[in-house]
Amino acid sequence: MHTYIDEIGRQQSDRRQNLRLRAIYDDARARIDHCFHHRQDWAGSSIDHLALRIVHEAYPDLTTQEVRVLVEAIERKAVAANTHPPH
Repeated sequence: MHTYIDEIGRQQSDRRQNLRLRAIYDDARARIDHCFHHRQDWAGSSIDHLALRIVHEAYPDLTTQEVRVLVEAIERKAVAANTHPPH
C-alpha cells in the first residue's frame, strides 16, 4: 500500500485506488482550479463543463469517467478551500 505525508507531516495510508489519476492530479488542478473560485457561467456553459473539457483536452487518453472523477476531486478540494480559507 502507498503512503503519503499529510499537511501536518504525518505519514498516512493512501486510500486512492487509481494511481494514474493521482499522478496527474496536481497538474490537472493547476489547469482548472481557477474555474471553481467564481461560480458562474462561461459563455453559456457551466464551469463544470468547461473544466471537464480542459481536462479532457489535456489528457485525451483518459476515459470520460476518469475525467469526471478527476474534475470532481479537484472541485471538492477547491470548494473546501474556498469555504475554509487558511488563517
